[in-house]
Amino acid sequence: MSVLLLLSCGRYLEKSIESPVVDNNSVTFRLRNEAAELVQVAGDWNNWSKGDAEEGEVLVGLMTRNDSVSCWERTVELERGRYKYRFLINESVWLLDDNNPRIVSDGKGGKANLLIVP
Repeated sequence: MSVLLLLSCGRYLEKSIESPVVDNNSVTFRLRNEAAELVQVAGDWNNWSKGDAEEGEVLVGLMTRNDSVSCWERTVELERGRYKYRFLINESVWLLDDNNPRIVSDGKGGKANLLIVP
């Protein structure tokens, strides 16, 4: 029974990451998604821009893979305020940030995470 508990706790700890992390005006977004080949973060601070790699456009909000913690990361500078955001996986699938319990309407019939920069 102890082994099951340890395995269970180990899996939980392995999956837990903190996102977003706010340090003054610096905000770090993190996402764990092993299947992703490309991850972007988009929100109302960048007009939900994303770009299109096939068209040669810049991929706005492109996140980098951090192998040391097995997740995707991007740090942005934001002024004080409230921001809505989501992750875009492989330029086609929008995901909410499972690590941020603040979920609000995106104003278009969908959902977005809420970020508060104090």
